[in-house]
Amino acid sequence: MFKAITLAITSGLILSMGGGAQAMAPTLDLSRYTWKNRLLLLFAPDRNHPFFEGLQQALVERSAEVTDRDLVIFEMLESDVSRVDGADIDSQTSRYLREKFKISPSAFSVILIGKDGGIKLQRGEQTNLEDIFGLIDSMPMRREEIRQKHQVP
Repeated sequence: MFKAITLAITSGLILSMGGGAQAMAPTLDLSRYTWKNRLLLLFAPDRNHPFFEGLQQALVERSAEVTDRDLVIFEMLESDVSRVDGADIDSQTSRYLREKFKISPSAFSVILIGKDGGIKLQRGEQTNLEDIFGLIDSMPMRREEIRQKHQVP
């Protein structure tokens, strides 16, 4: 007798049913950020990776600018605790995101996702925060946000 295994992709989650298949459903749904936040995903083997350390330090030093750009920071680390905006997340979610974006465990990578949910930048090399901010600031939605902040009511 044939047992069917059905996979459904919904809001970035993979749900598995029937046939004793393993469910791989992360506890974090990226679609909840759509139209509200930009996402900056940082993947590294650990916190001591020099590219990760440099970018993380710049993000801390310029936290007001991070907030102003509605950025949510994801730290996806292979051998350390992963975090989203400073809150620990489970390793299953971290693994899921690494697989979703095809990032190997030993790789450093930066991914910027716009408010529309589209990937705006994906680099596997050292990335300067100034370049990330420049890219965000060049986006039409961000230019409109800046224009609205500077309008006199």
